[in-house]
Amino acid sequence: MLWAFFSYPCTEIRYSEYELQMEKGSKIFVYTDGVPEASDSRHTLFGTNRMPEALNGDSSASPRELIENVTAAIDRFAGSAEQFDDITMLSLEYRG
Repeated sequence: MLWAFFSYPCTEIRYSEYELQMEKGSKIFVYTDGVPEASDSRHTLFGTNRMPEALNGDSSASPRELIENVTAAIDRFAGSAEQFDDITMLSLEYRG
């Protein structure tokens, strides 16, 4: 079971609970809104449409490498543009 805990004191936001059945070697990648909202110098957003290529480019990537791959994709996309939100990612692998 995957649990998420948020300590943000807002009662107007609804959160969903998900249950996953993971096989040995399965990976989970979660991120904050700063990842798809990373922008380039023209204020174009990185978006979620660029993530599959970064995540699926190396099927044998470790959780650390997945984060490094997405970080590199954001860096290539954004160039020297300053980011105004945190870019936080977490990746886990179920090893059985």
